[in-house]
Amino acid sequence: MEKKGVFIIPYYGSFKNYHKFFLESCGHNPDYDWLFITDNKEDYDYPTNVKKITLPFSELVRLVQSKFSTQVELTYAYKLCDLRPMYGYIFEDYIKSYQFWGHCDTDMIFGSINDFISDDDLIEFDKIGVLGHFTLYKNNEQVNKAFMLPLNGVQRYKEVLAADYNMSFDEENKASINSIFDTYDFKVKKDLKLAGLYTKTSNFKLTYPNQDWEYIVEKKRKNIFVWDNGVLNRLCVDNKNKTVKTEEYLYIHFQSRKMKVQTSNHKIYKLIPNSFDDLEMPESKIDYYNFPKSKHFNLHYFRLRTHNLLDKMRKKIMRTKR
Repeated sequence: MEKKGVFIIPYYGSFKNYHKFFLESCGHNPDYDWLFITDNKEDYDYPTNVKKITLPFSELVRLVQSKFSTQVELTYAYKLCDLRPMYGYIFEDYIKSYQFWGHCDTDMIFGSINDFISDDDLIEFDKIGVLGHFTLYKNNEQVNKAFMLPLNGVQRYKEVLAADYNMSFDEENKASINSIFDTYDFKVKKDLKLAGLYTKTSNFKLTYPNQDWEYIVEKKRKNIFVWDNGVLNRLCVDNKNKTVKTEEYLYIHFQSRKMKVQTSNHKIYKLIPNSFDDLEMPESKIDYYNFPKSKHFNLHYFRLRTHNLLDKMRKKIMRTKR
């Protein structure tokens, strides 16, 4: 069967404690493949559509450098985020049989990709998604080399490769790959139903960028996510109407939020702050009056407040010393 796309994931270090759930969610999207390029030797039961290539970081650096005449400053793994829009060019030997290639994070759980990205979308668009944690690119030479196109007369990618710090070239709109695609009128699908979790609260509150790339944070609401054999739904309580609204999502992104794993059921479970839990009852029977437990007591909020307070104190001390 011809696959629609492949997600390329160079990954160095330990996987999240819920990595098996991530892999399970990939396995329920058989039209797509995932390719891990990693030095990680942890033992996992990989689905048939998830491939693993063992490659030391030093060898990856050599591969990347071989593709460019300019010096590449790649000394730590997080810098790879800047290189994501270049993966179609760097890893061209691995993607020849796919319509699309892309990149994604691993601190997430997929729902059904086909429910949100249609065959018509794959024909119409050159790029699907605008955020680093999920983007797909049409696999052709024009798109794969689009990152080389100049912005305001400057080849931005050379500045990105030469910098030893992260420049968010893979997302947002600050002289990024999105700026290039907008400037040169590539067709981009920007409206994806994704659940990006706000990081500065323990509760599950979704956040998303508006047209001006300002992040909007929704108001607090009682909600859980349910993953059921490849479908990801969010269930929200409406106190005014005493109802529960169900919405399907493409994926949930934890934004590096620490999650506990308190279920061994990889087929059906609920996601609450900040835990993978057993679902108490069938999703079809959940209503306003028997809504499942939607949170545990956890220290996430207090850790965030302490971190932010210490950060403000450090900045104040630095300003005082100047």
